[in-house]
Amino acid sequence: MNQNLYIRRDTCYKMVKKILIVDDNFEDLNLMKSVLTHEGYDVSGATNGAKAMDLLNQRFDLILIDIQMPTLSGYDLMRLIREQIKRKSKIIYVSVIPKKQVDMNNIDGFIQKPFKTATFLKTIKSKIGGKK
Repeated sequence: MNQNLYIRRDTCYKMVKKILIVDDNFEDLNLMKSVLTHEGYDVSGATNGAKAMDLLNQRFDLILIDIQMPTLSGYDLMRLIREQIKRKSKIIYVSVIPKKQVDMNNIDGFIQKPFKTATFLKTIKSKIGGKK
């Protein structure tokens, strides 16, 4: 049975997919949040790893992480999430670092910054599907 499917009276509906974006660059964070919200996703944002960890009491279908962040890098944040969170959220790095230089172990995808909106959305949908 699909865990995201709920039946209420005679109506059947799915929950909106939840995405967490972790990026210390406010412009990038707001751009991604705006694009994904416009597509109907439920989006939360965090400007550093510590704030992201505070939000992880919620269930997220996907977590987008910038690699280059102060204090807690994207790599370190990904490791903490995989170690401490029992739920298996998909994780995608979103970075200016070229993919060939990125450690892709235990990661579900990569989006190169700067990105085209269509490419960004195609990657997101390929990992978690549409908004519902």
